Amino acid sequence: MRAAVYRGSGLIAIEELPDPAPGPGEIVVRMRACGLCGSDLMDWYQDPRAPVVLGHEPVGEVVAAGPGAAVAPGTRVFVHHHVPCFTCRLCRAGRHTLCPTFRETRIDPGGLADLFRVPEPNVRADVLPLPDGLSDVAATLVEPLACVLRGQRQAGVGPGCRVCVVGAGAMGILEIRAALAAGAAGVAAVEPRAERRALAAAAGAAVLERADPDAVREALGGEPADVVVVCTSSRAAIAGSLHLAAPGGVVQLFAPTPPGELVGLDLGAIFFREVTLQSTYSAGPFDTRDALDLLRSGAVDGDALVSHVVPLDGVGEAVRLARSGEALKVVVVP
Repeated sequence: MRAAVYRGSGLIAIEELPDPAPGPGEIVVRMRACGLCGSDLMDWYQDPRAPVVLGHEPVGEVVAAGPGAAVAPGTRVFVHHHVPCFTCRLCRAGRHTLCPTFRETRIDPGGLADLFRVPEPNVRADVLPLPDGLSDVAATLVEPLACVLRGQRQAGVGPGCRVCVVGAGAMGILEIRAALAAGAAGVAAVEPRAERRALAAAAGAAVLERADPDAVREALGGEPADVVVVCTSSRAAIAGSLHLAAPGGVVQLFAPTPPGELVGLDLGAIFFREVTLQSTYSAGPFDTRDALDLLRSGAVDGDALVSHVVPLDGVGEAVRLARSGEALKVVVVP
């Protein structure tokens, strides 16, 4: 079978690997579509793991099932690449993505391959059959949308909440749509690129070119943001976001900075206003189900968010499009 193997230093190539076989409780899935995530493009994150097959937003069809597998061949499915144990201290506290088992369970070899094996814990906990009305391309957004929903739940986004999204890339657009679906009273989006401001406006946000506190307040009907979600690793954007939140509000970091990279923060801007600074990482099995519901219902239009669909043999071009910013969201198909 073919697989997109990341070799390090930004180099990725299509290579031939042995076809996987399912063990007890496991399944083998033929990839029908797989989204490219920002983490797939971060050399500092992927280089220590190289060589590695990228891709953790896959959708496919089950082609083989081991003894006792809970999903039958022929089923079209979303597959989550990590699952928690549900029983450890972190899981009991609702922090499923910090569970040690979550980091250990993973699809083999990765989503950007003709075929991949799904371990038994993943099959049992977070392989979801897909409805007929949801396209393969749209279904690749289950995982990224689930990450958004987990973060918004943690930040307290809900009816009447005012939200500011800093960075209107693919994740920023999902943040806007998810916040509005949750009943937010208003969403402002800060984005320097005109074409992405247009997409944010089409998603329902009031758009701004710069993170000016007075402009954000005006865009949100005269009130500051209860929740500010920073969907960029820009140090300036992170530092500036602290000034956008209301007293008692939340600033949530959605995109990581490289290890060791320091960001200068004016902590006085949050101390006397009791602003909470938090981060969010990945998503758990409850989040993926909620994400699938939003995509199924049409509350979030997955097809509209995908700007480019590229064949697996052209994965180098897919990565280039995503890295350059020419593409909003890239999905790879066989």
